[in-house]
Amino acid sequence: MKKFKLLLVLCICASFFLTTSCTRRIVDFTVISSKNCDVKGKKGQRVKGSDGTCALMYPEMKEALDRAIEQQPGADALIDGVIYYKSYYVYHKYEVEGTAISTK
Repeated sequence: MKKFKLLLVLCICASFFLTTSCTRRIVDFTVISSKNCDVKGKKGQRVKGSDGTCALMYPEMKEALDRAIEQQPGADALIDGVIYYKSYYVYHKYEVEGTAISTK
């Protein structure tokens, strides 16, 4: 009986930890950049960047944005994109997705 109770408690704890996550949509954007750029530009491919960290530190939205822009060589901005904040038990991250453009 003792083993059964212990197993039951472990199953409840495991199911709690496995189901405690969420994803929030932070913002939709038409044009977004952390770089200086002109709005006119040549469209590139759809890109995605993220920055995540454990619970003791905080992820950076700007870092996720920079990583997405840097996926496309020569790009300096994103259009038609979205930013997500994902939260798991001890891990948090920003995910940025959009179409890279080069305004140069």
